[in-house]
Amino acid sequence: MSQEKPKLIPARVLAVEDDAITRVQMQRMLSRIVTEVRVAADGAEGLALWREWRPDLVVTDIMMPVMNGLDMSQAIKVEEPEAQIIVASSSSEVEHLRQALDIGIDRYVSKPVDAHLLHDAVGKCLRDLQRLHDLRMASLVFEAAGEGVVVTDTKGTILAVNPAFCEISGYREDEAIGQTPALLSSGRHDADFYRHMWESLRGLGRWSGEIINRRKSGEIYPEWLSIVAVDEPGKHATRYIGLFSDITERKREEERIRRLAHYDVLTGLPNRILFGDHMQRALARVHRRNGQMAVLYVDLDRFKPVNDRYGHAIGDQVLIEAARRMAACMRDTDTISRRGGDEFVATLEAQDAKDTAAQVSRKLIDAISRPYLINGQAISIGASIGVAIYPDDGGDPDSLLASADAALYSAKHEGRGDFRFYRSEDQREVEARQSLDDTLRRGLDEARFELRYLPEINLRGGKVERLEALLRFRQTDGELMDARYFMAHAEKLGITQELGKITLRAAAQAIAALAAAFPELPPASRPGLTLDLSAQQLAGMSDVPGVLELLRVNNLPADAVTFEFPESVVTGNSAGLANLHALSEAGLQFALDDFGAGFCSFSLLQQLPLKAIKIDLFFVEEIETNPQSRELVAALIAFARRLGIRTVAEGVDSPGQLAFLRENGCDAVQGYLFGQPLTAAELAPYLRDRPWGRWFD
Repeated sequence: MSQEKPKLIPARVLAVEDDAITRVQMQRMLSRIVTEVRVAADGAEGLALWREWRPDLVVTDIMMPVMNGLDMSQAIKVEEPEAQIIVASSSSEVEHLRQALDIGIDRYVSKPVDAHLLHDAVGKCLRDLQRLHDLRMASLVFEAAGEGVVVTDTKGTILAVNPAFCEISGYREDEAIGQTPALLSSGRHDADFYRHMWESLRGLGRWSGEIINRRKSGEIYPEWLSIVAVDEPGKHATRYIGLFSDITERKREEERIRRLAHYDVLTGLPNRILFGDHMQRALARVHRRNGQMAVLYVDLDRFKPVNDRYGHAIGDQVLIEAARRMAACMRDTDTISRRGGDEFVATLEAQDAKDTAAQVSRKLIDAISRPYLINGQAISIGASIGVAIYPDDGGDPDSLLASADAALYSAKHEGRGDFRFYRSEDQREVEARQSLDDTLRRGLDEARFELRYLPEINLRGGKVERLEALLRFRQTDGELMDARYFMAHAEKLGITQELGKITLRAAAQAIAALAAAFPELPPASRPGLTLDLSAQQLAGMSDVPGVLELLRVNNLPADAVTFEFPESVVTGNSAGLANLHALSEAGLQFALDDFGAGFCSFSLLQQLPLKAIKIDLFFVEEIETNPQSRELVAALIAFARRLGIRTVAEGVDSPGQLAFLRENGCDAVQGYLFGQPLTAAELAPYLRDRPWGRWFD
């Protein structure tokens, strides 16, 4: 049985020896220790080779012709004081030993050289060299780091700071050393904050978090601070190292985008998602005190003719002014939101909700109906309002909004310009929805669910990268219904898992058909598949091996499938969030849909295993008409790029939108500019003929 060859140290060693036999022996011994060995016959040759080759270590004799080993060593140390040198000599002259010490020779090995002693000396020198390199690198990082670094002892006394610390804090090095980090205290944090910090440091040896500090100038600024305790072997912590960065600009950017994302970009009112959050909180409050709340659904009358006659610019000015007038009619405790288009919703908390709603509705109608003088034009519109009362007309946001919407329908149907409370006759709307539930149940048995495919096109090369599978329902009259109109019903019916399987099977067949139609394309060049996930579907994907097996059975590689979901799917969905991370670790890819329409939680982007975000079409469709939408879309693209996440813009319908997205670095686009959603049979001709190519070729 052969003995395993010892592992060589990855290092280069120069051996300088004038005796030919000793030189060969030295080369053999060193070759058993390190990966590269070169030799020289005297000090002059050795110095020249050292300058040319720059080895990690020199092993040299002392007494040699032309130039002795000590003179050569001194010349090397002058050029590189940290160079590692071992003297291997039989000389016992005191002068030689004294000179070797003065030069700074690192090790001394007596001749005849013992292989074990030489191996030990070489190992120690190379370890010393590595430590020197590590220290030099640490020093360079300390000096060059863009983040501030501060080193303290266990009492908190500052021992060292780097240039970035001085730049961020405004304090010079001599002003900081000897002080404590309290030098930067803003007074914004209480004793509990620092107590928790020290508990973490003493218990875990580290702490990180956001902290508000004060510069020398007195300016308050936010920073992200990470502190670690540094231990010496066998001892407790002897040093604390703090690493911090000024996050002022990041906070401003997040706040700016959050403001744009949470509020309607035209009117400045809360958007749909923020209103939903306020409404949920208001319901919780009135429920606790057995109170009442009114929900108002407001629709502007005769607004469409304004757009048609005067144009969208004037129409937008009317909307802005109408929103301002409505907000002025509300109390501080009320919330009003633009629902979309010319529709608005409001909540009113009051013990006498019905009377309050009637008063406010009259005020709103009067305010909205006053003439609008815009660019010299006197414009008149009106308003109709539907009112629902909690808890009589619904116990949750969806049912209350549905009741208010049904009441609004009655108000408009009965002549407009007035308000109506929800009545039992408005139950027709509810019954229609129940009819849809029954139709969906039958649709499963009758195979009336179909798929259409919307291409996702890369903006850099014009390639169709993915096909988004869009679920449709074939109604009895032959018309197709979009999933957004029935998926909420499907979730209530508990059929989303079955719909997910139907979608997966049909999409897999479509991809297989494409592979057959384009046999010359390798798998990596074929379009991937994007599938929508509902909250119920994600929560049901706890069996990771089962999900992977389902993909395998349908001949779909995990890395070819991207599951997309809106932010609401994971908000408050702990089971779904856990499944998301488990599936990501198994190789599945995920995209966040409709980004910008919800809370735009940037911390969520850091927590979720995302490959892409899809910018909501509401913002894309206003790129050419609304400066705020342009600013928001550009900011979202830039923010996602910083996080290394792809951006996909939905609803691209015009060349102007495409040009803006391309200029601002969006990665991919979808929209009717490139064609209507396709059936499975239309995919191969579409990819072959490339009708979208005129926008990229």
